[in-house]
Amino acid sequence: MSRPKTKEEFRQQIAEAFANVLEEKGLQWKKEWTGVGGNMPQNGITKANYRGCNAFWLSLVSMMKGYTDPRWVTMIQIMDLKKRYHPNEQWHLKKGSKATYVEYWYPFDSRENKALTWEQYRQEIASGRIESEFTLSSRYTAVFNACDIEGIPEIQIQDHDDIPQDDLVKKLSEEMGVQILNDGGDLAYYSPTKDVIHLPTPESFESAYAFNATALHELSHSTGHPTRLNRPQSAFFGTEAYAYEELVAEMCSCFMGSELRTELTKEHLDNHKAYVQSWIHAIREKPETLIRAIKDAQAAANYMDYKAGLITEKDYEKTCGSVMEVKQKAREIER
Repeated sequence: MSRPKTKEEFRQQIAEAFANVLEEKGLQWKKEWTGVGGNMPQNGITKANYRGCNAFWLSLVSMMKGYTDPRWVTMIQIMDLKKRYHPNEQWHLKKGSKATYVEYWYPFDSRENKALTWEQYRQEIASGRIESEFTLSSRYTAVFNACDIEGIPEIQIQDHDDIPQDDLVKKLSEEMGVQILNDGGDLAYYSPTKDVIHLPTPESFESAYAFNATALHELSHSTGHPTRLNRPQSAFFGTEAYAYEELVAEMCSCFMGSELRTELTKEHLDNHKAYVQSWIHAIREKPETLIRAIKDAQAAANYMDYKAGLITEKDYEKTCGSVMEVKQKAREIER
């Protein structure tokens, strides 16, 4: 994505992209850092990353319990009675360890009355079966973090090149009075109660844009503090209110991207959209809520513009009470 001529042009383009995000297929969010413990939550045997709400839930549990390892495994994988998963190693669950549950969706063959793997489902569809003969079912599986497993090998951590904090991020942190601490390990989050941001170290990120956009995302959350724009900040993970706040923060981060020294690429934009798409499914009133979130994100971006000294107080006052109008697509889905 090339740098637009004006900030307004940039944000209008981004708003239109987000207004269409519900229709896009194949988007998958990629966490762009490898903090203490490595990548995003993953299965310790298959190395497959958890997706969507499972990934965010496991990250939240890690934050609450102080886990520094992204690997999670089932009890069957830990015991490995048939020596399929780690034949040369003995793994043991530490006494007192508690399970965390993840949600697993799978296709169910209504005609044959049996559960299928996704590969089996694709084969059935390819052979001529119709989609209406299948339904989606779910089950909940207990998993344990690698920090609670004795005998599991340590994970290897790879650091990236030195990455500087953008002047915009520094200015916002100072002027908004929100401290940014690089002590988040493998997590990036804003604490509403302490009004402080925790991030992995800068060198843990894949690029300067990834680091600074993540900082902007958390700074966007902080605009909702009662002393600033006073958006609800006490929602629990998995609720509509929590998902809504994630939408606002990610879109605001993207809106502010034109002010960073590092150019927003198509890959970066796609990752912003994938993050938004992963949360929009948790909101029942999808289209209307998405457009409302775009407006709140614009209000947050205007506030950050003012605090960063990009617009005057007078100009900021003009923006209050007025929001960006998303074009025809947004008006259609608001109806």
